[in-house]
Amino acid sequence: MKKAYFGILFLILIFPISNTFGDELTLNIDKALYEKSDFISVWGSTAYDSVFISIKDPDGNNVWNESLNPDDEKKFSTLIIAGIGGWQKSGNYLVVAESSDSSLSAKFFYDSGAQVNPPSAVSDYYISPEDLYLTFAIAIIIIAGVFVYLARHIILRKKTSYDYAKLDSKKNRDYEKYHSEWSEEEVFGSRKISTDAKEFREMYNENSLPNYYLILELTNDSSESEIKSQYRKLAKQYHPDRNKDSSEEKMAQINKAYEVLSDKKLKAEYDKFCKLL
Repeated sequence: MKKAYFGILFLILIFPISNTFGDELTLNIDKALYEKSDFISVWGSTAYDSVFISIKDPDGNNVWNESLNPDDEKKFSTLIIAGIGGWQKSGNYLVVAESSDSSLSAKFFYDSGAQVNPPSAVSDYYISPEDLYLTFAIAIIIIAGVFVYLARHIILRKKTSYDYAKLDSKKNRDYEKYHSEWSEEEVFGSRKISTDAKEFREMYNENSLPNYYLILELTNDSSESEIKSQYRKLAKQYHPDRNKDSSEEKMAQINKAYEVLSDKKLKAEYDKFCKLL
């Protein structure tokens, strides 16, 4: 019994396996790298009546499918145009052959062209369209935010009676200083002083020095804030746009008085002569 067993084992080891136990499916391609419009030559053999050929992109999506019938020698072959139907990505693709329960695959690299580079070559520099859209959206939001911040006083300012009034000064595009909501800035701003100590002396000698305190309805010891407050009050009261009975001469006197009394140095010179009145 043992001799018979060893004899069978010896025959298995000595004699080669017959073709009936050979490969059921083979698969070959002609190159490992293809560019757009290249021909991909695929061939092989199968022990069955049909073989299904497919090509998968780097994401595993099918970009080509074809069913083939082997010839009498059980061989099959086909030509596929690389990129046909729009292969969008460069990368490693698979040719897959399926016949009955057998399956084989062969790998190749596909270069889709300059417009879509292999991710490994541009990963440090590539910006997707989505990233560009997001960047532009953020930039627009930032610019809009800066604009709103700079214009916040104009946007949030409440309209006053001056804004609704139809004044001649608006038609002439002059800045009306005498509306109801006064700012903290001085009315004259960076004005040039038109009066000096020499003029005060000349007017005093000629008995023509005005009493600016009386013009503004103030006393000689009035504070700076009182002078400013009283000037604004009188300016609103006597400005021609506000009071049709008011004269330009009256408004000019008020402006002149405030010009002198609102300037510390000029006021000090004026007070020297005003005390002698």
